[in-house]
Amino acid sequence: METAIRSYSVKSFLTSVKNKLSEAPPVWVHGVITQFTEKGNMVYMSIADFREGDVKPEATIALSCYAGRFAEIRAKAELSPTPFTIKEQLKVCFQIKADVYIPFGKLQGTILDIDPVYTMGELALTKAAILKRLALEGLLDKNKNLELADVPLRVGLITGEKTAAYKDFTTRLAASPFNFTVTAAYARMQGNETESSVIAALESLVARGDLDVICIVRGGGSKTDLNYFDSEALCRAVANCGIPVFTGIGHEIDKSLLDEVAYLSCITPTDCAKRLVERVTDSWNRLVQTMQGIADGARALLDEEGHTLTLCGSRLQQGVLSRIYSEKERHTRIRTSLQKDLAHLVKNESIRLDRNEEGLRQGSRKILDLEKSRFELMEVRVKGADPQTIIARGYTLTTGSDGKFIHSASELKSGDVMRTRFRDGSVESVVR
Repeated sequence: METAIRSYSVKSFLTSVKNKLSEAPPVWVHGVITQFTEKGNMVYMSIADFREGDVKPEATIALSCYAGRFAEIRAKAELSPTPFTIKEQLKVCFQIKADVYIPFGKLQGTILDIDPVYTMGELALTKAAILKRLALEGLLDKNKNLELADVPLRVGLITGEKTAAYKDFTTRLAASPFNFTVTAAYARMQGNETESSVIAALESLVARGDLDVICIVRGGGSKTDLNYFDSEALCRAVANCGIPVFTGIGHEIDKSLLDEVAYLSCITPTDCAKRLVERVTDSWNRLVQTMQGIADGARALLDEEGHTLTLCGSRLQQGVLSRIYSEKERHTRIRTSLQKDLAHLVKNESIRLDRNEEGLRQGSRKILDLEKSRFELMEVRVKGADPQTIIARGYTLTTGSDGKFIHSASELKSGDVMRTRFRDGSVESVVR
């Protein structure tokens, strides 16, 4: 005969497990907070284990805590020697009491306490790891190695809107004798939006392209707010900024990682503005000293050059007088020589003109006689070539009916009329 199998309802089974777990003592469990929600009088969160280099959790447990109890746990974290805020992505170690949520059969835990030493150690390790990475990449001194303007009057300011930090900073600059121009880019200076809003403000100021320095300032407050300025992304943004960055976060003892990468770390917003005023004051004093040195040097140089010019003037005067005297003598000699040469030249030209005059007188007569002989000879030749003269010698001239001279018999044909001129008349004849 088979023995009947004893079974339990789901609720009975889970109730038994819940009762059994209630007998177990509280234990300390550490992990990374992956979810955090405050709802009414309860706080809900999840913590998980992660394998190095993997974003997928290996194990996760849901936790809950009454708001009143969680307020005590939060105060314990914020009052620790290295205060911190309980938030997502933070490594924590909670004392929890295991429990089962029967409607879903879900294992969960109730938070009873927190070990701040664990988180402080994790924060220190995280901060040290970030600092080491920044150092290995040469980012700790990158912004410090930029050249700061001697007169940084164009100031970019990142701070909260309408805050005491803004007022303290701008009031200190306004009290100086210098004309500072402040361009503000407002950001959240505490809470989870600190990183993104400060980076966005930094990028907007850099994009302007006309600033000498950028100051990130925040007034005093809870020390837990300093943790937001340990952001690796924010540190990288400041380190890689092409403009010198001053920080005045408002904590006189502790330094954030942002202070480590900045060009200059100041203790307060007022101190940050003071450093700018001191920079401009030093530049002004150097300028005044340089101007005084130039003025003194110029006066000394003028005195020296005045003495030199006096000596040069005396020498120049003596030289000019000597030159004038020598030129006068030279001009006298030239005048005497010119007078002699001119008299000789006038005499020679007078003789040459007399000679030319006589030559023209005699020569023109000879030329006229020669030309007259040539004309008479030409007249004889012309008369000898005159047709009347030729005819008078017994020759005749024959022309055709068109009046043109006939030079050859070949020019004529039978029936042509031709006219023949003799000395004493002319006749017409017809060719046969």
